[in-house]
Amino acid sequence: MEAIPVKIVGISGTSIKGGNCDKVMQEALETARSFDHVDTEFITLADKQIMVCKHCQWCIENRKPCKYEDDANWILKKMTEADGLIWGSPVWTHTSAPWLMHLISRARYMAFLSGELRDKVLGTYVVSWFGVGEEMALMTLEALGHNYLMLPVYRGWARVSAIAFGQRPEYLEHGALDDTPGMHRIRTMAKRVVEITRKIKFADQAGVGLPESEIRSITGGRFPFWHKKTDEHPS
Repeated sequence: MEAIPVKIVGISGTSIKGGNCDKVMQEALETARSFDHVDTEFITLADKQIMVCKHCQWCIENRKPCKYEDDANWILKKMTEADGLIWGSPVWTHTSAPWLMHLISRARYMAFLSGELRDKVLGTYVVSWFGVGEEMALMTLEALGHNYLMLPVYRGWARVSAIAFGQRPEYLEHGALDDTPGMHRIRTMAKRVVEITRKIKFADQAGVGLPESEIRSITGGRFPFWHKKTDEHPS
């Protein structure tokens, strides 16, 4: 059977355009595109304006997406249109950088009302200097996904200094791209995202899953505006 076409969107949660986090994401997406019928899109948060959620409850009370207009609106829409997602972040103060957290905080409408991120396949990676804080940063990204009932399937991490090779912590010539085992993990993550995304999409097309009456949010409540697009099963 011909491979199921999927769209993978990669979001690099960094403040440095063209830096290590962006370069690693581009490598991950190139790996994903190496498979037939895989389309990808790269988004960096480095030059985007994204305010943090104020918990004003406007989206909940009005049952509409966030009223504030900035780059979060179109990026979140891209996420809902994707079949699978990859999130990347530098490690800051032993956890992930704030940019992705700010973005995802603006999706409360989806968490409680529409469920549009439910069952989106998610791969994650972080880049670090010493390798300190990687575990906490990865757990933070995965926890963000779990809150929206996404499916984290694999994690990768790479280091941008020579400490990755047991040397003094000096910058590698090409940053994280020179961390051979780290990039192997990240490319494996991208492959895993493609694999599981295809399986989930195939299952959706076959009508596999819970009846709509049993679909719940992270709090156990129903999604008032739940809708799951399922294409006709391929013959």
